[in-house]
Amino acid sequence: MRKIVLTVLGVIALLAFVASGAAWANLMHGERVKVKLGTISGVKTSASGDAVFELSKDGITIHYKLTLKKIDNATMAHVHAIGDDGTPAAILVWIYPTKGMAPSLREGSYSGTLAEGDITADKLSGPLKGGTVKELFEKIEYGTAGVAIHTKQNGGGELWGVHKEDKKDKTGKTEKKESSGYTAPGY
Repeated sequence: MRKIVLTVLGVIALLAFVASGAAWANLMHGERVKVKLGTISGVKTSASGDAVFELSKDGITIHYKLTLKKIDNATMAHVHAIGDDGTPAAILVWIYPTKGMAPSLREGSYSGTLAEGDITADKLSGPLKGGTVKELFEKIEYGTAGVAIHTKQNGGGELWGVHKEDKKDKTGKTEKKESSGYTAPGY
C-alpha cells in the first residue's frame, strides 16, 4: 500500500513539474512566422531554405533561425523592406553574419543552420532604426519585409522569401499557409 501511495505521489509530482515547465515555455515564446526562401529571378541554383522568426511574449526580442540547403559560398543575409516593385529595398536588420555588418564568406557548399540568434531594437537599421522589434516582426508577418540570402557568386542575392498571410476561408476558418518561396524579381 505504501509503495502505491508513493508511486502515485511521484507521478503527481512529475506531472506538476512537466506542466510548470510547459507553462514557463509558453510564457517565454510568442508568435512565430516561417518564411520559405526561393530562387531570385535569373539566378541558377539548387539552394533553398527557410527563416523562422519568433517574437518573445514581452515583444523585446525576436529569436530567429536561418536554415539553408545546398547553398554555395554564402556571404550575408538580411531582412529587407519590400520596395514598390516587390524587390528588396532597405536593409532592416542583418541576420548573417550574426555579429557585425560585414560580409562573412561561408566557403563551399553548405546545408544546415547558417545563423541563429536574437534581434533586439539596437540592431535595427534603415527605416526601422529607432523602432521596435515588434514593428519588424509585423513587417515580416504581414509580408512587407522579406529575407534575402547573398552569395559570392550572386552578390545581389540568390534566395528571397516573403511570408504569405494566413487567409480565412468562406466558413471563417483560418487556412494556415506557410510562406512560399517564389521566384523574386531580380534586383
